[in-house]
Amino acid sequence: MRMGRRSIAISAAAVMVVATASAAAADVASVIQARQAHYKEIGKAAKALSEQLKSATPSIPVVQASATQIDALAPEVPSWFPVGSGPAAGVKTQAKPEIWARPDEFKRDAVAFADAAHKLDLVAAHGDLMAIRTQAQALGQTCKTCHETFRQRDD
Repeated sequence: MRMGRRSIAISAAAVMVVATASAAAADVASVIQARQAHYKEIGKAAKALSEQLKSATPSIPVVQASATQIDALAPEVPSWFPVGSGPAAGVKTQAKPEIWARPDEFKRDAVAFADAAHKLDLVAAHGDLMAIRTQAQALGQTCKTCHETFRQRDD
């Protein structure tokens, strides 16, 4: 069976579309995986911080390292959500479509988180446990505020 030039061109175009779609899906998957890895880093640091603050004898160096880790990652949060990296991409994510539908609100919440993380890092540097606990609660509230609107609940 002999293919005409038109058939070859159509076949080649179809292969390119499929290849492009596959590459785009792989890119989105890697963006989401990186985002999830960053949040796991924040979660690990937050857990270490929380455990120390619940301890009878908190380790100030662990508290400080945890606060610094969160502070380093927090300002990057908005960059972890490029357009097209939501649930519509077909890759499992807990990010709700509201992130992209209400970007100004999401950015406001992300900035509040980054500001609270930075304040916690500054407070932790001084080692005052009462001030650290107060600021850690403020940081936790920024997490809760954002999660209520922009994150799917774990089932």
